[in-house]
Amino acid sequence: MPKELNAEMSLVKMRLSRRNLSLDQARLLLAVAQVSVPDEIKAKFLRDKGISTVQASVHVDAVGQASLSFHGIVHVKLTYRGDMVRSSPMMRERINHRLLELAQKHCMGAVFKELAEQRKGGPPT
Repeated sequence: MPKELNAEMSLVKMRLSRRNLSLDQARLLLAVAQVSVPDEIKAKFLRDKGISTVQASVHVDAVGQASLSFHGIVHVKLTYRGDMVRSSPMMRERINHRLLELAQKHCMGAVFKELAEQRKGGPPT
């Protein structure tokens, strides 16, 4: 069984329709978000190091009540020990779920951070 060594995420784009929502509203909005990988998932095996990298741009979209909406794009890069390029369909499915899970969590953290900055009176990031 391949072992995940590292996970890197970076928020490429984020659009939140309402800025005056509560943390509970934000959590509910992102909990029901549609998460997808519209482009290809790129896998690369570095034979000399014995590790693989898997990269994808993951889209997170959510529409809630009272004109609440969220759109985010997160670039996720996973590093595994072993060859992920020639992995089984079941392993590919697990990697896909991991990409989606990490992107959704990263978006939730970014929204919470922005709401916290607003509450402090600082500029939104």
